[in-house]
Amino acid sequence: MKNYLILSLSIICFSSFGQIAYANKQYSYYIDGVKVSAKDVNYLFYKADTVIVLSDRIKLAGQFSHEFEAVSFKPIAVFLDSKEVFHDSLNEYWLTGLSSRQYPKLLNCSDGSFQLLVEVDERPNQNELRRITISKEGRVKTDNLPIFKWNPLDTDNDGKVEVEGILTNGETISDGDTAYYNPTIVYEISNQCLALDRQATRSVNKKIWGKFYGYLYNEKLLLPFKRLRH
Repeated sequence: MKNYLILSLSIICFSSFGQIAYANKQYSYYIDGVKVSAKDVNYLFYKADTVIVLSDRIKLAGQFSHEFEAVSFKPIAVFLDSKEVFHDSLNEYWLTGLSSRQYPKLLNCSDGSFQLLVEVDERPNQNELRRITISKEGRVKTDNLPIFKWNPLDTDNDGKVEVEGILTNGETISDGDTAYYNPTIVYEISNQCLALDRQATRSVNKKIWGKFYGYLYNEKLLLPFKRLRH
């Protein structure tokens, strides 16, 4: 296959949503081993040289770069049924993961919407997950989440599984038992998508910090803490 390379998901550690295809300067594309013309996809991947097919409705396109043994995109665009619904030319996204190779991850919500989780570069700070929520009509909203280790467990015995993480690297002081308030944020998987679990978040942080001081890192609160979480 001259001038083209198709990488299977097992090789580059993507989850089982699609394949990644590298195209040449003429922007011809191979998706799942089949050549697709720009006309056939309504110029879906114009100016992109890399495409990830996440599902039959959601595609992710961007310009490929390779740093730190991980694949990154800048800029990126997200398409719903061949229509661009999200574009970001300012930030860099890690598509084989820099902090975690479990992303990007696409969640198909029970209401017909989608949640696309992609690791966004926040250097020199800790990287985060950009959650791109796409309604079935194509409306988009975004927010940032911790980079979860995707091993959902029912940690609070409520019958729903959760994932948890912190949004920033907090500073630990002197003996290692004092730190600036840096809350653990808990999300539960509800209706096949992520939703903030406020009760579990409050409970976890009361155990760690003695009291719940909110959802954000606070460098004005220097507190003793208990190492209950890994």
